[in-house]
Amino acid sequence: MSSITTPEPAGSRRRALIVFVNTALALVGGAFTALAGAFALRPPGAAAAGRWVRAGTTDDLKPDEPVARVLAVSRVDGWYRERARQTVFLVWDGEKQIRALSATCTHLGCQVQWDAKGKKFRCPCHGGVYAADGRVLEGPPPRPLDTIEARIDPADTSVLVRL
Repeated sequence: MSSITTPEPAGSRRRALIVFVNTALALVGGAFTALAGAFALRPPGAAAAGRWVRAGTTDDLKPDEPVARVLAVSRVDGWYRERARQTVFLVWDGEKQIRALSATCTHLGCQVQWDAKGKKFRCPCHGGVYAADGRVLEGPPPRPLDTIEARIDPADTSVLVRL
């Protein structure tokens, strides 16, 4: 006995292949769009909010005298991560108030230094001079030194700065 089979129409295989390829492309495109959307719609302040970093204790500071501290800061740029060094000056009033100033000159980004004799910050690159509170006194800097949020932890007198 011979079995009789009916031939498949030639278009049904081709049609199944087209549906499969289009479905696969749609899934890949949808996954890529969802991934790109996750990065695009991420809250902008999430990475820039900063975190509190320990910069020493009040025992290390003298009242009304800026003390430089070099801190390691984690920086993220896309997929690239690095540990950068940032210098800040801590100024303690001798009691409960602490101020932190960036050591980066606002002119061209050089590192300012504290002149204890003159009671001023000086930029060695272009002659910028700042008062002890960060105000511009002389030279080309367009604005005062940046202020960094700082606080004293009451539990153990640690000085914390937000970077």
